[in-house]
Amino acid sequence: MALVGPVLISGALLLVLAGLALWAARRAVTRIETRFPPAANFVTVAGTRLHLRQTGPRDQPAILVLHGAASNLEEPYLALADSLSGQHVIWLDRPGLGWSERPDGDWDPQREAALIAALLDELDCDRVTVVGHSWGGAIAMRLAMDHPGCVDSVVLVAPALSAWIGDAAWFNAASFWPVLGPLITHLIVPLTGEAQARKGVVNAFHPEPVPEQYLDRSALPLLLRPGTWRANSTDMMKVNFHLEAQEDRYEDIEQPTEILVARADTVLWSQRHGGMVAERMQRARLSWVSGAGHNLHHHHPDLVAKAVARVRRRAGEATRKAAMTGPAA
Repeated sequence: MALVGPVLISGALLLVLAGLALWAARRAVTRIETRFPPAANFVTVAGTRLHLRQTGPRDQPAILVLHGAASNLEEPYLALADSLSGQHVIWLDRPGLGWSERPDGDWDPQREAALIAALLDELDCDRVTVVGHSWGGAIAMRLAMDHPGCVDSVVLVAPALSAWIGDAAWFNAASFWPVLGPLITHLIVPLTGEAQARKGVVNAFHPEPVPEQYLDRSALPLLLRPGTWRANSTDMMKVNFHLEAQEDRYEDIEQPTEILVARADTVLWSQRHGGMVAERMQRARLSWVSGAGHNLHHHHPDLVAKAVARVRRRAGEATRKAAMTGPAA
C-alpha cells in the first residue's frame, strides 16, 4: 500500500508530460500552417479540393509542373518560375500534399493521374506539357499513359521510374504501426521533423549546395503535419509496387519526352531510372547534367526550360507532319 501514492503521482506526472508534449506538437503544426498559408487558388474536382497556382498568359498551351515526394508546388516554383516566365504554367500541390486534399481509399498513381486529368478538364486545358521531378516523374508518366489526350509532351527531371528503387525509410512504415504510429505522426514528426529535414535536403542537392533559406522558401515544413506526413508515407511505402505496375508500359508512350538526369544523384540510380527507360521509349531523349544532384532543377533551371522548348517543338513538328500526311489509307 505504501507504493500506491508514488505510483499514482508518477502516473499523473506522465499524463501531464504527455499532455504537454501533445499540446506542443499541436502548437508546432499551427505555427507551420501560419508560416506557410495557402498562397494560390483552390479548385474542387470530383469533390476534392486541389491547391494550384497558374502563372503566365492563360491563352497559351499550358505546362503542368508536378513536384516530387514530400514536397509541394512551392518547391519547383522556387526553382523554375523565372526560367518559365512568360509561359502558361500550372503549379499543382499533388493530392494529399501541400494544401491539396486526397480522396479517401487506396491511393496509387493511376488514381492520381485520373484526378489530375479531371483537373485539366475543369481548367479547360488543351493538351499540356507535363514536367515531373522525382516521384512527380512517375505520376507524369502515368498521366501520359492513361490520359494521352491530356498530354502533348513530357519532361522528366531526375525521375523515379523503375521498380525496386529501394525499401522505404523505416519511419514511413512505422507511421502506421499501432501505438508508435500516432506518436510518430502527431508528436515526434511535428516537434523534431524540421531539424531532420534540414539534413535530408543536403543529400537531395549533393554535390551542389542547398540554396539559401531553402526550407522556408520551398514551404517544405508543410510535410510535417500529420495528414500530409501520412499521405506521403503511404506513397513511399508502396513505391516499388506502384512502379512495378507501370514500368512495362513506358515503351507504349508516344509523346515526345525529354529526360534530364545527373550521374552524381545520390537519391536515385540515374542510369536505371533515366538511361535504361529512355532506351525503351519510342521518342525519349536523355540528357546528362554534369556536376548536378537530384534537385538539379534548382541549379540548372535553364536546362529544364530548354528541355521544355525542345519537347514542345518536337510535338509541334509531329502534329504538323501528321496533318500534312493525313490519315492512313
